[in-house]
Order: sequence, then C-alpha cells, then structure tokens
Amino acid sequence: MNQDAVAAFEDDEGCLICHKYPNMKRITEEGVLRTYQVVPEMFSNTVHRAVPCRDCHTYIKELPHRPVETGVTCNTECHSIVNPATGKPFSHKIIYDAYKDSIHGRKKIEDGLDADKPYCITCHTNPIYDPNEKGPPEHIVGRCVLCHERKAFVEQWYKHTSRRIREVKRSSIEIVALCSSCHGNESLVERHEKAAKAAGRDLGEKFGIAVSSYLESFHGKLTQYGFKHTANCLDCHASEANYYKSVHEIRPSRDPLSSVHESNRVQTCQRCHTLADENYSHIDPHPSSDADTGFFRYKAEQIYNLISIATIVSLVGLSLFETIGRLRDGVSYRIIRGSSWRRRSKRGRDRIIDTDQGQEQQRK
Repeated sequence: MNQDAVAAFEDDEGCLICHKYPNMKRITEEGVLRTYQVVPEMFSNTVHRAVPCRDCHTYIKELPHRPVETGVTCNTECHSIVNPATGKPFSHKIIYDAYKDSIHGRKKIEDGLDADKPYCITCHTNPIYDPNEKGPPEHIVGRCVLCHERKAFVEQWYKHTSRRIREVKRSSIEIVALCSSCHGNESLVERHEKAAKAAGRDLGEKFGIAVSSYLESFHGKLTQYGFKHTANCLDCHASEANYYKSVHEIRPSRDPLSSVHESNRVQTCQRCHTLADENYSHIDPHPSSDADTGFFRYKAEQIYNLISIATIVSLVGLSLFETIGRLRDGVSYRIIRGSSWRRRSKRGRDRIIDTDQGQEQQRK
C-alpha cells in the first residue's frame, strides 16, 4: 500500500476495518448494485480526503453500525473543518439551498416524479486530482514552508487551491451529455408529460424536444463537431454572473428570474452575439420540425429534402444517360493504368477519354 496515500487519509475511526474489502456491496430492494468499498490510495487523492468519515456520516454512532436509512446529505456541516473566513464549520449549505429552490430541487430520498430529478451526486462525484501532477513546483514549496513550516501541509493545500483556481468547467460536449441523461430519456419525458396533462398544469413547450432540437440546431451541430466556442445548455439556462452558483439554480423559462425568460433573452443572447436585439432574441434556439410548432423549419426541411432528392436523381440520370450514349458509340470502360473510357479508332489509333483529368489522349 502506498505510504503517502495512507498518510493523507488517516482512518482514525476504524472504518476501513470493513470498508477496505472489495466484496463490501449489496443489491438494494430496487435491484441496484451498491458498493461500499473505500480504496485508500484513491480516496487520498480526492477533494474529501481530509474530511473524517463521520463528519458526513453523522448517524454512525457505533461499530458495527446499524442499517443506514437516509445516508449523507450535502448540506451537512463538517465539524472538524473550519471555514477560515467565518470561523464556522464548513458546509455546502449555500449551494444546497440554491439547488433546493431551483427547478431541479429535491430531497435525497424521493418518490414519484420528484425522484426523476437530479440530486447532487447525479452531477458531482468525488473528483480525483490529476494523477500525472507530481506536486507543486519546488520554488512555490520553498516559499510557502517559510511560514507554514510543514512541506506535507503545503503540498496538500496546493492541490486543493490550485484545482479551484484553474478552469474546471465541463466541456460543452460533457455538459450536453450530462443534461441529455435526463432530458433525452424518452420514458422520463413521456412520464412527466402525461402527469402534467392529467393534472392540467403547464409544462415547458420545449421540454419534450429539448435534446433532439438542440442537437439539430446550429449550436448543437457545432458542439458535436468539437467546436468549443458555441452555446451549450448552461450558456443559456444559467446566469453569467457567478456561474458556479447559477448552474445550481436553473429555473423554468416562464420564471421571470430565468435567463431565458422573454424579458431576459436579449441580454442572454448578447453574451455571445453582442449586436443581438429584440428581433434576434425571437429566433428559436430549439427549433421544432413539427408542422404546427415549427412551421418555418418544417417547410425549410421539406424544400431541402425535395432539392436533395432532385439533385441526386439528376446526377444519377445524367451519368446513366452519358454511359448509355458512350456504350452505343462503341466506347467501353476499362480499368487499365487507371480508370478510363476507351474505344478503337477507325484510323488504327486508340482514343482514350480520361474522365478523371477531362482531357483526351491519343496513343498509337
């Protein structure tokens, strides 16, 4: 076992007596396989490595502990870690409260339609630091240890702070894939549409086609081609101000506080399209190909399909017409030293029609 890893993750509470074993797992009543193994070498390189187990698992009072009913919630205060700015126990409560007030907000244990909503761990895992990173540069360590004295402390906190100073946003492709895991789930979408219709409540006009229409849009096609400077889901549905908080408080388009509400669309479009005005903001970023809800796109697709079919038929027809004519004139197609059309000349010369070069060559 890596001694540095063990040093970084001190198992003072004896949790690894059981949780170090790979077979520490079970199948839940819902048929889901859950594993409870903790790998010290891996956990010691995550952002939570300095947090004692019972700072989150506060319900554990004895070993072996009783069956867990609710598990960890992400607004739990870490009693052994103090926020140096406030002197209070550290907590994700601010972000958690913002999330609870959003359209995605739910309790950890839910049933019914709310169980379809994403909880914190749907989007967030326990991220691992870059394993290829060998540690902070020596000149930084040398400077920091002058006051902090302990090299191990400096190296640990360098990983923590440097990771947050860097750009840690997901890529556009990753964001679209994450949002699509729910909004592109046909059974989930159908379930919510039926429930909304039965209850007589409004559901977002684009709720059912959010993913498919985005992927077919200009923004979506550029994203799929790997272009990094085009709008993804969060570029429009999250506020640009304090991005890392606003992604947790997504609101429906009918909410006046939403960045895609009709009163805010111009400002949202202007984040990328600086000259956008009121007319520009009316362009539908989720165009529908349905004849009723997306008349313009529906007609455009019909015309485009007709033009495409007519072009292909014309090209194939022209090729067949030319081929029949050449065969009638005694010209044959041969693959000799490259493909070409050939025929015997009445004057004893072979005339070669090179269709690739568009030139006529003669040889005796």
